[in-house]
Amino acid sequence: MSRWSDEFDEHPIHQLLNQADEYLASEVDNTDAEFGDERRRLRNVLGTLRAVVAGLDPDFYPKQLLDQIHQHFNGQVLNQLRAYSTQKAVNQLRTANDHATQYAPQIFSLAGMSRPQEAQESVSNAQKAFASFAASMESTANETNQRFTKHEAELSAVREKAASLEQTLDGLDTTANDKLAEWQYDFTEMQTAQAQQHSDAQIERDTKFDEFLTEWKTTVESQQNEIATTQADKLQDTLDAFKVIGEETLADVKEKHASIREIHKLVGRDSVAGGYQTSAGEEKAEANRWRWISLACLAAAIIWLGVKYWSGFSTTTAGGLNWPEIITASSLTAVFLVAAGYTSRQSKLHRDNEKLLRSYALETKALDPFIASLEKDEQQAIKAELVRRMFGQQNATGRNKQVKLDEGSMKTIVEKVSDGVTEIVEKVVNKS
Repeated sequence: MSRWSDEFDEHPIHQLLNQADEYLASEVDNTDAEFGDERRRLRNVLGTLRAVVAGLDPDFYPKQLLDQIHQHFNGQVLNQLRAYSTQKAVNQLRTANDHATQYAPQIFSLAGMSRPQEAQESVSNAQKAFASFAASMESTANETNQRFTKHEAELSAVREKAASLEQTLDGLDTTANDKLAEWQYDFTEMQTAQAQQHSDAQIERDTKFDEFLTEWKTTVESQQNEIATTQADKLQDTLDAFKVIGEETLADVKEKHASIREIHKLVGRDSVAGGYQTSAGEEKAEANRWRWISLACLAAAIIWLGVKYWSGFSTTTAGGLNWPEIITASSLTAVFLVAAGYTSRQSKLHRDNEKLLRSYALETKALDPFIASLEKDEQQAIKAELVRRMFGQQNATGRNKQVKLDEGSMKTIVEKVSDGVTEIVEKVVNKS
């Protein structure tokens, strides 16, 4: 880079063109044809001036003419564009175009000294490449000379060192042969001595191992006999104790077996209540299923009415109401509502059956503890009465009504419950 090219790159006209482009790029909401023409023409003028300036030779350009153009555009055109960036008025663009037209001769005279931008870039790149190549070649030549001088000195030193090493190597070869013969003799003597020592040590270890093995076998046999006697005594004691515990456990199992057989009767009664519970669960599932179907029908009716409300009913060619379409829509709505009512009644029917079955289960569970505490004759009498009074009543009275015991049954049950409670209280008092 030369001082002329540095001066050209630092010329203020470059900054002026960049600032003018920023002002001219301001966004405008409402524009007309005149506004677009003024802005387009001013962009073309600034683009032409930028291309002319870019094509000038940085080392040889008319600085005075470039200063005049910069002074004129900075004082007239750029001020109008600065006002345009804030006010967005077409008057500023028109005035800026007029001032730019005044200096058109100077711009085109400057264009005669300008080259195309591609040619200018090619020339500049070629100059830079040649200067870089010349500097690189000079540096390479100097570096090569230095390497040659250095390598020549190193080569002489290497030759001297190689001769010295060759003499040293001959001496070491002779010394190594002598040492190798001496080492082989010493190694043979040492190996013979080690083999003798190993043989003696092996014989001694075998003798000691045989003595230790004999002693260990004697000790193990003695301990084995002692442990066998001790474990036999402990095993006999354990078998005797286990026999006693087994007899006691067997007696206890027989006693508990009798109790379990008694409890089994109560469990059988619980299975009746469990059957009621299972049936109640099935009725609940059916009630929920019919309820969801009812809700689905209601939702379908609402959606259908909403669709017809928003879409409306078409009219006839005469402008009257389309009664067939209205009747069709009403019929479909009625079908949905009738289905919803039917499924709702089915859900209520299954819900009532569920409540009735759960009531039977609770009554059965409440009677089991009471009946189990009575004497066998009283249990049989109450069971017969309950079978006659309770079971099958739901079929006679209907599924929509709760089953109620008559006054005679209620009186019998109350008397038995009262007697059972009195007997239990007396037993508790006697035990206390």
